[in-house]
Amino acid sequence: MGVPRRIHGERARHDWFQLEDRHTGVLAGRLAAAAVMAGVAAAAAPQGRAPAIAACAAAIALQAALWLVPRRFPRRLRLMVDLSLIVDAAWATALAHAWGGPYAGMSGLFLITALWAALGYSARTGLKAAILATLGFLLLVWYADEGRLWSGASLGRIGLFWGVLMAAIAGAATNERWLAQQRDRAAALHGAAEALLQAGDRDAMVAATVAAAQGVAPGWRAGVRMGPAPECVRLVRAGHEGVVVLPVTVAGAAVGALECRRALGRGRRVHRIRASAVEGLQTLAAQLGNALWRADLLEQTERAALTDGLTGLSNRRAFDLELARRLEEARRTERPLSLCLMDIDHFKSFNDTFGHQAGDETLAAVAAAIAGACRASDVPARYGGEEMALLLPGSGLEDAMDVAERIRAAVEAIPLDTRQVTVSIGVSTTDGSCSAELLIEASDRALYASKEGGRNRVTAERATVTAA
Repeated sequence: MGVPRRIHGERARHDWFQLEDRHTGVLAGRLAAAAVMAGVAAAAAPQGRAPAIAACAAAIALQAALWLVPRRFPRRLRLMVDLSLIVDAAWATALAHAWGGPYAGMSGLFLITALWAALGYSARTGLKAAILATLGFLLLVWYADEGRLWSGASLGRIGLFWGVLMAAIAGAATNERWLAQQRDRAAALHGAAEALLQAGDRDAMVAATVAAAQGVAPGWRAGVRMGPAPECVRLVRAGHEGVVVLPVTVAGAAVGALECRRALGRGRRVHRIRASAVEGLQTLAAQLGNALWRADLLEQTERAALTDGLTGLSNRRAFDLELARRLEEARRTERPLSLCLMDIDHFKSFNDTFGHQAGDETLAAVAAAIAGACRASDVPARYGGEEMALLLPGSGLEDAMDVAERIRAAVEAIPLDTRQVTVSIGVSTTDGSCSAELLIEASDRALYASKEGGRNRVTAERATVTAA
């Protein structure tokens, strides 16, 4: 996504280099020059002060009008610029005639008007001004030499005029190319910043970075490699390619590299790359690093919001979200889903006897035992207080009973300096056709039965929960 040429609410501008601003700047120079030349003409015009002063006054009025028109009609700006070149050529022709013709010193105005068009606007505009100035000069030659369009003296002046002007146009064109490269580079970096903000995962971030690198360093093939990387920019050779390696850093540590490759020129050991391009690639690598840092921070925040800080298991909020998702999955796939609810036996008296610090250590130990007995697809959670829960996707009642028994035995075997800890467990199963509330109620009834039966045991809700 590049930089928009038009911004909503802003008056339309025609060119990326803000032609209107340039037109205003050149106009100021024109008006000042015309005013000065009017004063000089009033004092020293050899062939007619009045015509010279009138030419300067007409130039001032016309140029001011050509500046005011695009203020009202912005789309006419380019036309007004071209018309202002015609006014420049006519003004220079009139003054040169008033000062003695094409071979007088005042004919240098032709070169000045063409130069300020080339340097003030663009190389192409300067070329237009040069053609108009040449026509004005030849008109003076034709008038002065009685119908002849050129002579040795006029051709010499035209040759000098075009030589100086072409040097200025070449410089202006070089400057425009550099500005265009800067524009494209800025647009690529801006587009990368937007794409990185909108990217949903790391693969999208890497893809956005690689695409932007083509605009920052045209002609170079870009790629991102995660893993060990140098801590600073390196320019190396790999086979027949020159490689620019730029570190991608997250929190001050290099986690990968942005690599740009290009075939080496004949006889070259390392491909040259402009410093401005390297600076742009460094900015791009920094943007990717910041995006990765934000993604890591977001993951950590989301994980913290869904994780119980004491046990490291999922918290109640995460459990509720996962239960809803797993029920929908069971309903869709027609596979069973089992739920184990666990309660640490006599935990309140344990806390009262040994203190809350010992109670917290016991909770963490029980949680570790539960997590150790689970499969990767199972979802252990701290349900609340000393209650734990375990979702077993794809497990029927018998399999869930086996898992619950392993957990009960693992908790009973926890080595504690205080006293033995046990859990009571209630198990229920559904095929996905019941609500979350009904599944929890069934497991809770089974848990209550385990407590009533003497604790430290597993009880199942014998009838599979299917009622809506």
